[in-house]
Amino acid sequence: MKNKQVIWQILFGLTAVSSSISSHAQIQGNYFAHKDWEIACDNTGTCRAAGYQSDEAHHAISVLLQRAAGAETQVNARVKVDHEGDGAELTQLQLLIAGQNQGMVKIDPKTAEGQLSHLQTQKLIQALQGTQPIIWTLKNKQWKLSVQGASAILLRMDDFQKRIDTDSALVRKTTASSDQVLKAKTIPKMNIKNYIKGMQNRHAIQSPTTQQLFSQLKKQTKTEDCPQLFDGNFLADDRVIVFPLNRQNVLVEVPCWRGAYNEGHGYWVMDRSLKQIKQTVTFTGSSFSEGQIFSNQRGRGIGDCLSVEEWAWNGKGFIKTYKAQTILCKGFAGGAWDLPTLLYRVQPES
Repeated sequence: MKNKQVIWQILFGLTAVSSSISSHAQIQGNYFAHKDWEIACDNTGTCRAAGYQSDEAHHAISVLLQRAAGAETQVNARVKVDHEGDGAELTQLQLLIAGQNQGMVKIDPKTAEGQLSHLQTQKLIQALQGTQPIIWTLKNKQWKLSVQGASAILLRMDDFQKRIDTDSALVRKTTASSDQVLKAKTIPKMNIKNYIKGMQNRHAIQSPTTQQLFSQLKKQTKTEDCPQLFDGNFLADDRVIVFPLNRQNVLVEVPCWRGAYNEGHGYWVMDRSLKQIKQTVTFTGSSFSEGQIFSNQRGRGIGDCLSVEEWAWNGKGFIKTYKAQTILCKGFAGGAWDLPTLLYRVQPES
């Protein structure tokens, strides 16, 4: 009964979000995590739900359930396991649901990933809404997938794609038509325009150019966004880098903050004379290359929680073209899967 109450609370909170999405409007992606499951739905309408082992389990496993928007789309399911150190060759795993053999899943030894069949996927989705164990085995080794949070995540997928109470729903399935579910969008294109690659200029922190620049940046920057800009707590080899964008504009990179596992740089678009700030892009950047800014931030040292963002130059400013995150730290270095909420197909200027 308690689990049902949680699901209904989530459903009630999501109704306003889903009702605002129409097949003609731009789709706003979002991310949600609950217990041992997380989901990211992107601006094309595709949702990716990832489940993991419980915190008490010894062996890392993850399942990815991916479904595009649209009435006739099916769920694609993949499994990935941590297979380090036991010496056994990993080419296939046996799937057991509630102790019943559901067949073998072929595994790529290089990636430790495998594709579930349509029947296995259907059995898995059904089991995720219950309490029976879901286990993959190899000889005497077992990987147990947690069902904690799974029902809420599946409901979230249905809600985002407007499938609740339709014949294509995963959780609350009826015989009602799916004609009005969320329609899929193509990945939008983003062209890098009016970008001229040139020689970057690197300025020492104590140089007159840097100090004059800092005075300008402080006028439009909050202390909490770029603390090093205000407290001057720089390292000896820190530099302010000015990248040319075109004949009118440059991109300024300033070290802003450092944490246990990460550091963030601030990026500003300015005029060539460094007198006018035209755009503040981000304070969590990591690098710039070929008209694009990249941000990669880790949730902890081994990097199994990640936040990734990208921006591209459109000739006038930087537009965010990619965003993905994983909040659940479950032992897969680099994250088990890509879980984007924003996707663009970035094309360099021809």
